[in-house]
Amino acid sequence: MGIALKWQEEFPLFHKAYLMFYPLVMVYAPEAVQLVLSTKQKHLDKGKIYDTLLPMLGEGLITCKAAKWSRRRKLLTPAFHFNILETFFQVFQIRSNDFIEELKKGGITKQYKDICPFAKNLTLNIICETALGLPNEERKEQIEIVKAMQRLEEIAMYRCIYPWLLCDWVFKLTRAYRTHERKIHILNNFTDKVIKKRQEVLQTELELENDNTDGEKKNAILIDILLKLNSDGQSLRNEDIREEIKTFMFAGHNTTYLAISYCIYLLGRYPEVQKNAIEEVDTIFGDSKRDPTMDDLKQLKYLDRCIRDTLRLYPSVPVIGRRSSEDQPIGEYVIPKNSDVIIIPYIIHRNPKQFPDPERFNPDNFLPENVKGRHPYSYIPFSAGPRNCIGKRFADLVMLIAISWVLREFTIHSLHKQEDLKVLPKTILEPVHGLQVKLTPRR
Repeated sequence: MGIALKWQEEFPLFHKAYLMFYPLVMVYAPEAVQLVLSTKQKHLDKGKIYDTLLPMLGEGLITCKAAKWSRRRKLLTPAFHFNILETFFQVFQIRSNDFIEELKKGGITKQYKDICPFAKNLTLNIICETALGLPNEERKEQIEIVKAMQRLEEIAMYRCIYPWLLCDWVFKLTRAYRTHERKIHILNNFTDKVIKKRQEVLQTELELENDNTDGEKKNAILIDILLKLNSDGQSLRNEDIREEIKTFMFAGHNTTYLAISYCIYLLGRYPEVQKNAIEEVDTIFGDSKRDPTMDDLKQLKYLDRCIRDTLRLYPSVPVIGRRSSEDQPIGEYVIPKNSDVIIIPYIIHRNPKQFPDPERFNPDNFLPENVKGRHPYSYIPFSAGPRNCIGKRFADLVMLIAISWVLREFTIHSLHKQEDLKVLPKTILEPVHGLQVKLTPRR
């Protein structure tokens, strides 16, 4: 990331770079980013760097080509409507309470620990319950699936680091390919089993539907919504559903756990910011142990700004790629057709013209008077334009609930300096040595 920051200083708009023999266009200026991301009819394909994820995710929302993405996005958008998310609210609350209890049990108040595994367990449990309808007793298998996905992600990154492995016939000669195929088999078997199980559950519920006279409202489950689309003849096959299940699991828990972890870490590094956030939380909840309501979350304006500035400094997705569908003029220059365009939010978000003192954690960056006049594409943690993240609202709710509970229960002390924090830009922005914190009970 340090090299890319220097490139931004030298080339304020964009420049050409090479991944070994493969040319890339690195875009830095928000004006140029807007031209690449904002138009519905142009530059919607993701580019070569996403091809290594295709064996793992299939052609889900993250990886599919423009024509397929447009149809799929229209079908899936209703599954993330706010009315659907409200039915997840109880799950968010229950799992956040479990998260707090795990932090207490883990001895984290006596010695410092990496907060990341705790947050990861939280978001994995939430995704498995809301997306797949899997109960707690099946968590062991889910953990194995996540390990398989992590190994597949490592192999995908390995192929990008050694670009000759992007040639499939070369990759198939390696030991990594055999590991890759084993993990793909495990992952596909798991998703097929989940689909079959939910189909059976839905069939049973349909048969009993006429006997249900109490009018009880059931929680939505994302896979059930997809299966119902399939049964309604809306062009979703089981193979399509399998792709989206894997995409939900991969993107949904990884990005959210990182945002929660980085925010907790930064609050521990900046005591004044933490003090302000605790005062806001205490004003709303006092000493009560009640779960937050949707109205409570709307009042957490300062904490919301803390989360936004966390995602500015440490965006969960460090790289966005696009393939230019036609020549794209940018000022006096042109990005040629069929170029792979690379956008790095980690760099975009550190533009001192847009964010003064860009390395400092400062929630006031997102006060209305400071947002006004700032370029809209200078802050893109969930991407931007038509291919932005479909799960943004989902992630926002989980982050607000989980972090507000941490502030209600603990004082946070982060035990390494921000300048010593090393991050690794994989498909997610991973802290190399974790995020070491100590949580002291407030009561």
